[in-house]
Amino acid sequence: MTTAPGKELRHEPDFTLGLPCLRTGAVLACLGLAGHALAGTPGVYTQYPEPNRPGVAGFNASAPRAIGKLFTNSGTCSASVISPNNIIVTAAHCCWNRSTNAWIGGWTFVPAYHDGLGTPFPWVSARVLNSWVVNGDTPSDICLIQLGPNGGVNVSTHAGWLGRIWDMPGSVDNYHALGYPGNIGNGQRLQLCTAESFAQPSTGCGAGPVLNMGCNMTYGVSGGPWIRRYRTSKLVNSVVHGWQSTTCTGAFGSTFNGPKFTSNNIVPLCSASGC
Repeated sequence: MTTAPGKELRHEPDFTLGLPCLRTGAVLACLGLAGHALAGTPGVYTQYPEPNRPGVAGFNASAPRAIGKLFTNSGTCSASVISPNNIIVTAAHCCWNRSTNAWIGGWTFVPAYHDGLGTPFPWVSARVLNSWVVNGDTPSDICLIQLGPNGGVNVSTHAGWLGRIWDMPGSVDNYHALGYPGNIGNGQRLQLCTAESFAQPSTGCGAGPVLNMGCNMTYGVSGGPWIRRYRTSKLVNSVVHGWQSTTCTGAFGSTFNGPKFTSNNIVPLCSASGC
């Protein structure tokens, strides 16, 4: 594996790196809510901007600065800091391109990005599950990236970090999903969807714990965190994967899905990365 000088891409028995953003059809969706739809169903959500950069118009002091925009050699994604050890989580398809069987590379994370403003932090190492490289399954669509400092300041010191939670029972819960979608504000400002999650159908949609939720954010929000208890504990329990099919996810542009954090995905990745 060829890497840039001073950088490290780690391959271990259970780990590799993620996949390129946007396998055809795997992105996000969510349309406006009309009528009296039930929560926990496709297309049911509330969406609004959530500026998390101090000093900008509409700044919300309770919005975590640990959420930011991830720049890569193949477009942009979203990510969040989930450890005091300068580690961010995003989607594996933002790290490893399964179409070319190669790393995407060139990752730079900008927490609290807003209209071109923000402090960039360079990548040092990255890791994904080998099951993502081999199978491309949604439950494995998670990538952890270790970041280096900017001017001697670490990202965890600069922006703080979110908690993480895994192996939660059931599939219905209230989530806030955040990221930088290109279809809303041209990916220049943090956006938020809040909705109740629901389970992916078990027949014909692949195995493993996958959550769906209503949202209209699409390309660019991949890797953005799904947060439980957003106004209090701020616990990440999934990241945006995208859209699979109308049967499995719902209508494109009104619903997306993500890998539920479990002992089989986030835990081994964090253990190996030093979360």
